[in-house]
Amino acid sequence: ERVQIWLPLLSSVSFLMAKAVKKLFGFGPVATVSIEFNDMDTRRVIDMPAKDDEEVQRVPVFRGEEAISGRIVITPVDGKRFEHTGIKVELIGQIVLSYERVEKRDFTSVVRQLEPAGEVSSERVLEFDFPTVDKQFDSYAGLNAQLRYFVRVTAVRSYASNVVHEQEFWVENDFPEPESNNGIKMEVGIEDFLHIEFEYDRSKYLLNDVVLGKVYFILTRLKIKHMELAVVRRESIGSGPNVYNES
Repeated sequence: ERVQIWLPLLSSVSFLMAKAVKKLFGFGPVATVSIEFNDMDTRRVIDMPAKDDEEVQRVPVFRGEEAISGRIVITPVDGKRFEHTGIKVELIGQIVLSYERVEKRDFTSVVRQLEPAGEVSSERVLEFDFPTVDKQFDSYAGLNAQLRYFVRVTAVRSYASNVVHEQEFWVENDFPEPESNNGIKMEVGIEDFLHIEFEYDRSKYLLNDVVLGKVYFILTRLKIKHMELAVVRRESIGSGPNVYNES
């Protein structure tokens, strides 16, 4: 019974001591930061796909040719001021590969300086605008690969951790329909016993298209008890002998 009484007390004391140490030496967040895009009242929002251990994020959808603009709100914690050597905002397009180890590559990066060195003592609202940024690739969230776009704001500090916050957004581009989109025929089977022919109405599909086709049994000298058709989504990373596939 004594152990049950004192353990919660010791846990509370440890938590309060850790909190006091963080305040004494300046550890922990010194400000809360939010990034708000313009036109959010009328812009389409989607649930960005997430992995099992991640929370689903609701993010706005932009076209590749659209400007990315909005405002940043920086609020000091507990009303205390903090000094910085400059505040910048970046728009980044990034590819993340995670099938062997996590590898990140930036293919687009634009930086805007928002403020010179100074201090933030109360809520600060900063406007940002990226009118012409190359966003030619669609956003993608797969099993081992991700193509992401996000806005990052950084308040650089000399003798402490930087204040950093990121906000993702989704990019969808309109592409013209392919000039040639003929059907496909494919033959499978066992020589002299089974000959099956698959026929698809098209060779290229949108993600929300319906796949239509026919199956012809040209030769059947086997008893067929069961047959299934399945659509398999395969993700391929790399090229040549270094291709990694996962369905």
